[in-house]
Amino acid sequence: MLHRLIGHQYDYGRLYNHTCISNIVARVCGRHAYVDPNEVEEGDQLYKFADCLVDFSPDKWVKVIGQFQRLRKSMLRNDASLIVLPGKLDDDNERSGDDDDADETLPEGDDEINKELESHVDFSTKYIEMLDLMKFHVCLSHLQPQLQTAIEGAESVVIPHDNIIAFDSAIDEQFGDVIDSKHARI
Repeated sequence: MLHRLIGHQYDYGRLYNHTCISNIVARVCGRHAYVDPNEVEEGDQLYKFADCLVDFSPDKWVKVIGQFQRLRKSMLRNDASLIVLPGKLDDDNERSGDDDDADETLPEGDDEINKELESHVDFSTKYIEMLDLMKFHVCLSHLQPQLQTAIEGAESVVIPHDNIIAFDSAIDEQFGDVIDSKHARI
């Protein structure tokens, strides 16, 4: 999906990073809403979601976490704030031959890490907190169908033994190396 969004874009700079952020947000938050015919107020339609907001499998969460980790690396590069526009494309979505001079004005990439930015709270502490929440979603995704049933108002919910084992194993896998993790203490 990311390749379709980016197309022939360079893999550094502000546009690239914004595209990566948009892809992650669309992947996690992009749900199709439906119109509830029972809740129309004075011609305005109210939209609802059919299910829970995020119903990813553990594997899909791992892919999103990988994208998030690559995004951090890309945003810490010295060239992360450069404005780098993709070249012109012809009708077949191929680079046209008349943009040779565009490569000459293209800002050169610098993949060195910006140490000052790396030590900023958003890229250190806050990043780890966000990553831990995403890892916890990996663990919770083993119980998601049963949790969804409980949210929908079921009197009781039976969680299969295999799902409990998978949840416990995921906690160990995601947080086993962190001694003081609030998630590992569950």
